[in-house]
Amino acid sequence: MEEQNAGSKQISDALRVMNDSSIEVRKASKDMQGKNKEIINQMDNLRNATDDMSSGMEEMNIGAKKINETGVALDGISHKVKDSINKIGSQIDLFTV
Repeated sequence: MEEQNAGSKQISDALRVMNDSSIEVRKASKDMQGKNKEIINQMDNLRNATDDMSSGMEEMNIGAKKINETGVALDGISHKVKDSINKIGSQIDLFTV
């Protein structure tokens, strides 16, 4: 009987340890689940920030292209105005005495 009681106590102690371990595992699992949600939220924030930056860079690229096109157009106009001024100057020189 004593051996049976001792064996039953050992089994009971082992079951208690396993139960305590299971409780700790469940708590750790819940903590990990909460941390995983936080990581996912931070990843979403990072993705949104990256998308915003990408959109901003694209807008800057479009603006730079427009500035360049305007500069090229102004350069062409400047050459035409200079040529026109030279032609006018040549015509005025014909009338000078």
